[in-house]
Amino acid sequence: MTGIGRRALLAGLAASWAGGFALRAAGLPDAPTAGAPRIAALDWGIAATLVALGVVPVGVPAPAWYARYVVDPILPSSVVDVGLLFTPNFELLQALAPQLIVATPVLQQAAPMLQRIAPVYSSLLFQPSPDVLQIAERGTLGLADQIGDRASGERLVEATRVELIMTGQRLAGLKDRPLLLASPLDNRHVSLFGPNSLYGAVLRQVGLTLAAPNIAGEFIIVGLEKLGAFGDAMMVLLDSPAAPGLAGRLAENRLWRTFSFVREGRLCVLPAVLGSGGLPSASRFSRLLTAALNSNDGGSQ
Repeated sequence: MTGIGRRALLAGLAASWAGGFALRAAGLPDAPTAGAPRIAALDWGIAATLVALGVVPVGVPAPAWYARYVVDPILPSSVVDVGLLFTPNFELLQALAPQLIVATPVLQQAAPMLQRIAPVYSSLLFQPSPDVLQIAERGTLGLADQIGDRASGERLVEATRVELIMTGQRLAGLKDRPLLLASPLDNRHVSLFGPNSLYGAVLRQVGLTLAAPNIAGEFIIVGLEKLGAFGDAMMVLLDSPAAPGLAGRLAENRLWRTFSFVREGRLCVLPAVLGSGGLPSASRFSRLLTAALNSNDGGSQ
């Protein structure tokens, strides 16, 4: 499939007319604007990329979590909640009458059931590897091809590249200071991110140094006591989407307060950023990182 063709568009419009009755019967809002591509996005990163491309999905799993974890671009209130990330509500999806369902390869086993509702396109925006950003770019262009708007995809790719170049220029003074990237799991453990994460890829792209370069996957889980080995690093702590504010509450931990990056003010706390969110997440992370590191000369937040 190389785009939404005329026949699929007409079929989608007809289905949307019929589907509207089902949505109203279920007490749900009609999905947006007749004539716009009706796409159900079964992943938050896919949904964010579609919105960045100018297409609002008709349905997304757990939009409230999208608002907490993805944040930008904003998901309009018209988007219907179609269940959980890995267990979508098939009846709701059918009522929405999408022309296309876009999912990650994780939902491959559900593809036969989804294909009874609409054609399914599998989009890969994230995979832990040295080519994280390139994978996101290819996934973005693939989505753009699916909606028949390659130009929007190319603009998003170029805009992200430009933003990362500007981030590198703004943070050039910190290129010799290694950064430790982590996110708290509880008051005793963190996820420590490596070079194959989206965050690590952004650091590499903007010319900054990762303090933990030998992590093979996206991250490893370590106890707080392991962080004492990174005495010279600056800690960039991403808050937990499951427990907002947990990063700030680490200050209550006596061990945490003994680390030199805490005592010497080399600590930045950022809001949660979706690590599998593709180019929109890369841009958001770079903006948050720039603001945090430039605030008070990169001091504690």
